[in-house]
Amino acid sequence: MMEKLLSCGERIARDAEARQVRRIAQGLRILFGSAAVSVEEARVLVSGRGMIKRWLLDPGLRFLGGGLK
Repeated sequence: MMEKLLSCGERIARDAEARQVRRIAQGLRILFGSAAVSVEEARVLVSGRGMIKRWLLDPGLRFLGGGLK
């Protein structure tokens, strides 16, 4: 009984995490426009030409990058 409850809880947590990662990726796609945003498991990767320059110029992006690893 406890194993079934734990597995159900883990599944719910994985699904919630996947939804949140997709939501973050979609927000970054809107924010960056031309940049490539990809999702690998629980990681969101942003790449594209001029990303470093854009990060240096926009304080909002520097703040965003400070909480991410």
